[in-house]
Amino acid sequence: MKIHLKDDNVRIDGISLEILAAIHTAGRIWKAHGMTSLVITSAVDGPHSTTSLHHEGHAVDLRSRTLPDDIGMAANLAADLGDDYDVVLEPTHIHVEYDPRR
Repeated sequence: MKIHLKDDNVRIDGISLEILAAIHTAGRIWKAHGMTSLVITSAVDGPHSTTSLHHEGHAVDLRSRTLPDDIGMAANLAADLGDDYDVVLEPTHIHVEYDPRR
């Protein structure tokens, strides 16, 4: 499975180990659905709200427009990652954040 950054503006330096694990899990799911690559569209970069977990390295956005079953794949990802993660299917991407319930 190849992992690509959308472009040179996407920054992954500073992502947490939990988000790195989520990316790995997503790659496994993408591969099981016949995909050969996973595209990260945003991580520590980009305009996000001041309360966004992107700034802390605890969130990543994954391209969804090329997926054969974005709803099913997002659901599989959420199930595999468990309760400490939030997986949200947005119109242009799948948002994944590490947000353990305390």
